Amino acid sequence: MRVVEVRAERGQALVAGVALADPGPGGSEVRTWGLPPDLVDALREWARVAAGVTAGPGRGSPADTISRRGRQLAARLSVELAAPVDYCDPVTGHRVMLRRVTRTPHPPPVPPLPRNGTGEGVPAPAPLGDDAEPTAVTAAAEPTPWGVGLTLAVLVAGVVLLANLALAAPLITGLGAIGLAVDAAVVAGLVPALWLNRHVPTWRWAVYGTFAGTGLALVFLAVAAF
Repeated sequence: MRVVEVRAERGQALVAGVALADPGPGGSEVRTWGLPPDLVDALREWARVAAGVTAGPGRGSPADTISRRGRQLAARLSVELAAPVDYCDPVTGHRVMLRRVTRTPHPPPVPPLPRNGTGEGVPAPAPLGDDAEPTAVTAAAEPTPWGVGLTLAVLVAGVVLLANLALAAPLITGLGAIGLAVDAAVVAGLVPALWLNRHVPTWRWAVYGTFAGTGLALVFLAVAAF
């Protein structure tokens, strides 16, 4: 999976190693990854301010403000690029791994930075400001639980497969291809609701399993019908 890094170096914002520098005197274009102009300007301003800030303790300090602003912009960047983002804090050097960020009406906070070298906890970020993306949120920054997730997906796929075969078999036996079409129409009605949950951290595994079980069931039913 492609992971994009965002950092600030010498007053310039770097996205995937490419500086979002201001256009030259001749108006030459720079690479902006197709990002909205307001986000590009916000990243540039954040990097310029971060260049003159040194680490300092306490909520509300310039370093804390730069850190929170940078993580907010990284979360919005993940939304715009539809990809995971690694945020490298320009003041402390800490790295925060943001999973692929989604839009939701109830956003949890962006995960805080790790503890610093003195053992003091870094304050949690404040809510997004009016000039930031209000629906850019992150799932937790912990690693993806592939083992548990795939196990859940397999179990759900098996249950859905057996249930679909048990319910649709009488239709196939009595109506043949028409019964298969009826079953496919019922399944199609569930797709929009499942599709909306494909990025929810826990439910996505059940969604993947449901898609897999339903697909296998339709294959077996099609063989039986024809």
